[in-house]
Amino acid sequence: MKIGIVGAGAAGLAALRHALQQNYSECVVFEQTDTIGGTWNYTDLTGIDKYGLPIRSSMYQGLITNLPKELMEYEDFPYEEIDRSFIGFEEVLKYMHSFANNFNLYPHIRFGRQVMQIKPLSNDKWSLKEVNLETKIITEHIFDAIMICIGNYSVPKLPDITGMDSVREISIHSHYYRKPDAYKGKRVLVIGAGPSGTDIAKHVGKIAEKVYISYGNNIFFRTPEYVTHKPLVKEFQKNKVLFVDDSDLEVDNIIYCTGYQYCYPFLSDDCGITVENNWVKYLYKHVVNIEHPTMAFIGITFKVCPFPTFDIQVRFFLEFLKNSNKLTKDDMLMDIFKDVQTKKVPEHLVHKIGVSLHESYFSDLADTLKIRKVRPVIHKLYEYLCENRNLEKRFKILNDEEFVELS
Repeated sequence: MKIGIVGAGAAGLAALRHALQQNYSECVVFEQTDTIGGTWNYTDLTGIDKYGLPIRSSMYQGLITNLPKELMEYEDFPYEEIDRSFIGFEEVLKYMHSFANNFNLYPHIRFGRQVMQIKPLSNDKWSLKEVNLETKIITEHIFDAIMICIGNYSVPKLPDITGMDSVREISIHSHYYRKPDAYKGKRVLVIGAGPSGTDIAKHVGKIAEKVYISYGNNIFFRTPEYVTHKPLVKEFQKNKVLFVDDSDLEVDNIIYCTGYQYCYPFLSDDCGITVENNWVKYLYKHVVNIEHPTMAFIGITFKVCPFPTFDIQVRFFLEFLKNSNKLTKDDMLMDIFKDVQTKKVPEHLVHKIGVSLHESYFSDLADTLKIRKVRPVIHKLYEYLCENRNLEKRFKILNDEEFVELS
């Protein structure tokens, strides 16, 4: 079986490793940049790259992982000894290169290749057209299965706030943020209090005249005392910001930390995939395209431990391929709607897992096709962190069931 994989980030490397280990030797990964790692690669550049294509990485200086490295490991491949659990992006990227070397993945990766189109063929195979960005040569490949592994953090999602056009020149999305230097002595408003929002507010606040963070009900991390908390924004009037509590501020810069949206411009309409209100329709178990079940999307779920998620989703799909006719489209669609009704969440949160569903989602993948489960300690540590998140803490996994917090 020939498998085409789009993207050589964390999900793509997991896909390639497991496919090769299961003796699918004819695997090819198409990577648009000249290196592995996806969003974990830092660049000073924003906007477009040397080929005129949008830069996909959202990495910024000073980023520290918001999960400990113990929850960011591929199966059976731990990090080298590091005396911290929460680590910099450079160490994650080094780990990924070590992983690729260890499993001899590089020979199967074609760099500098932009996937232009993927479409299903009448013989249950796939056509994938890619262009060599250096030579401009377009090549068509035929595959038996496809795995989409392009990540979720490249296409910015902006809020809908009255007057946004009036502040366009002083605003950016966090996707374009790289370092705090430009905000020295400025009054800065960060909108959104997820991992990026709280972290960027911390970095910018060290050199800004004043930094504010605006959000609704929840904040991901506690912020330093120099960060002033504000409610949701009601309206912009040039550099004046009006909030829902009727307070107002004048600011010099605005950073939207308001998330990202799923986008697959290279998929033909025949693939049967649509994205509506950030719900990718329709994917069985958030993985398998129900219209063409030899296509998988790896890693679109969020609020999860990413690397363990990639591993089990890939293993699930590879097992599914062995029995792809076992379930009908109606069976899979019924399972999807049952899951959505059970969660009782709005459409844009369908792919959210979160701590309350983390273990049950992973177990469901394993039980459905009788594949090996993820170690219980992963879920236990993840659950513990939700109530005890502190970047200074250190952890050690002792065995499949237990972890310990180090002093």
